Amino acid sequence: MTEPVEELPPYRAVLVVDMENYSGHTAAQQREFTEIIPELLHRAFERAGRADVWEERRFPDSTGDGYAVGFRPESLPLLIGPFLNALQTELAYYDRILRSGDRKSRLRLRAAITVGPLYESDSPRLGDGCGDSRVAAHRLVDAAEVRRLLELSDPDITFVAAIISDRVHEDVVLGGHATKASSDYVRTSVSVKQFCGDAYLHVPKPSGDLLSRGFSQEDEVKGSEEKDEKRVQGIHNEFSGNNSGHVVQAGSIGHLTQDHRDQSNRISVRGNSNTVAGRDVRGRRS
Repeated sequence: MTEPVEELPPYRAVLVVDMENYSGHTAAQQREFTEIIPELLHRAFERAGRADVWEERRFPDSTGDGYAVGFRPESLPLLIGPFLNALQTELAYYDRILRSGDRKSRLRLRAAITVGPLYESDSPRLGDGCGDSRVAAHRLVDAAEVRRLLELSDPDITFVAAIISDRVHEDVVLGGHATKASSDYVRTSVSVKQFCGDAYLHVPKPSGDLLSRGFSQEDEVKGSEEKDEKRVQGIHNEFSGNNSGHVVQAGSIGHLTQDHRDQSNRISVRGNSNTVAGRDVRGRRS
């Protein structure tokens, strides 16, 4: 008797978007945002010249403050490139309309894109779209790393911040199918709930502090360390006196001590776990 073998569910690209500061708006505004988000996604596909991809969408699902939807995996090059550009443009246009009525209202989106096998039925069912890649998309869109991109950028310029899974990056970007350069996607490590792994950040139109501080906290720490190194290198110490002995240069000085029983007037200076010995000690910046 042949053992039954379950077929692998079809591979689907997953797009999940989530609105920044949704809860900071009134209930009436929240309702409007919930209704307009899928419409803005539709317009972005039209703006990118691929309305047909939206028409073929699978298991669309509103999350209240966002939206989750599946597409054929062949659409991934479009999703991580032209679509994100079009979404940035569409949101910028909508922002001018939105804020003409209320200067405090904003609609900025985080977007996560993954790919993997997802359950799907011929007739709509509640279980459609279930799978690890769908869960991963929801984890990624909520990651601090992608939230930080919007927090550091100018809210009047940057309206979309995206994060794509390692698998999407490998298949599309490294595979040579992306419309953008590989350097447009910045690697980061993500840990959200049970999800832990690498992902890649992308902002169609970066601005504000994001330009100077970098896409990832690793870039920011690296830049801070380089500044500290330059500051330390800019310190010059002078030692003078008739006493002989060893002189060790220290980047920073902790404290100075002198043994009053010692008639040589020697001073011990401690800094950075080093010891500097001499009679006259002066320090200045070069």
